[in-house]
Parts: sequence; C-alpha cells; structure tokens
Amino acid sequence: MFGKIRFAMMKLKLPVAGLAIAMLAGCNMYVIDFENRLPDGAVLAPKVETPPPPPPEPMAGSENIAFMDSTTAQLQGCRIITTVNLSHLGKFDDGLVMLRNTALQINANRIIPLGLYDSASASHPHKFRAKMVRCPEDKGA
Repeated sequence: MFGKIRFAMMKLKLPVAGLAIAMLAGCNMYVIDFENRLPDGAVLAPKVETPPPPPPEPMAGSENIAFMDSTTAQLQGCRIITTVNLSHLGKFDDGLVMLRNTALQINANRIIPLGLYDSASASHPHKFRAKMVRCPEDKGA
C-alpha cells in the first residue's frame, strides 16, 4: 500500500520539478527583424567586429634558424630540446615566423619538421608540429 502512495507522489513531483527547473533556468530571446516591423523606438544591438590580430614580427636572429631532417641532425650531433605543436589561424608564412620565433626563444638553432599542415579553409587553423634541436656550431673548415 505504501508503495502505491509513494509512486503516486513521485508521479506528481516529477512534473512539478521539471516545471520549476524550466522556470528558473530561463532562456535568451533574440529578435530578428527581417521585415522592419519593430517599433521606431526599438534599437537592436550592433554586431561587434573584431579586427584580425596583426601578423607576428620576426625576432632578431630568427632568420638564421634553418630546417633540417632528423638523419642529418643525428649525424651532426644535434640534441633535441623539445617537440612543439602550434596551430595558427592566419597566413601559413606567419605560422612559420611564429615557429622560428619559438625556436629562438628556447635557444634552438635548427627545426626538424614532423608535420606542417596547410589548411585549405581560411576558417581552420594551420597546424605545425616540429622538433626543436640545438646543433653544435661549425668552427670552419
């Protein structure tokens, strides 16, 4: 008997709880005036357009950082500092500038590209994956 009463009480509480949650949650209402039917005093908020960020500036000395393959790096006695994953929304060349600037900041003088992925769509970022290495300087021949 108590089971039936409890079940009946539960059936009543669920819709009430659902209604309470719906009332408390609220919702956002956006007005789209396709046919200019809003009253004259109504003002729609203007859309905010953010300008694109400026392209990265190459740091002094970043032009000396070269790309090389992993076999040559091993033969020259280079040591791997770290692996960098970088994604950039903008020009592909600006992403390469950012990659070289990163190498300069962590004191690497060579970059081993693991994957340089050029995005065909302007809305998707370019992806760069590279090992930053430090190679011994040539003392001359």
